[in-house]
Amino acid sequence: MKRSVEVVPFFERFGEDQEDWSGESYAAGFRKADGSPGVQVVLPAEMVEHAVLAKSRLSLSMNADGTFTLHADGLSDDILDAASQSSLGTQSLQSLLNDCLQPDLIAMEDDPAAELNALRTQFAAGLALVDHALERLKKK
Repeated sequence: MKRSVEVVPFFERFGEDQEDWSGESYAAGFRKADGSPGVQVVLPAEMVEHAVLAKSRLSLSMNADGTFTLHADGLSDDILDAASQSSLGTQSLQSLLNDCLQPDLIAMEDDPAAELNALRTQFAAGLALVDHALERLKKK
C-alpha cells in the first residue's frame, strides 16, 4: 500500500524563536504539512557558519547620512537583505559612538586616553572630508 505524505522543508537555528542567539546548533529537515515533526538533522553552528561564510567576502560602507550598508560577495541577495534588516539596519555612526563610548567599555582599554585621542584624530580627518565634500557641492 502506497501512502504519500506532504512535507515542508525547514532550516533554523536553535533558540531563534525565543530570540536566544546563544544556540550552538542548527536544525534542518522536513515537517509534515500540518507542522508535526518529520525528519530532522542537527548540525553544529560552527560547521554551518563556516560553510556559508568561508567563501564570502563581507564589507561595510557608510552612507552620507551616517547609516551603514552591508555588502557581500558569495551570498544571495535574500541573505544579504535579511542581514541588513537585522540589527545592522538600525546601526548608524551615532549609535556606534553611543555604544563604544560607554564608560564600562572605555575602562577595559589598556590606554583609554590614547584610544580616545586616536578616535578623535580619525573624526577630525573625517570632518575635514565632509567639509570638503560640502564645499564641492556649493561650487556646482
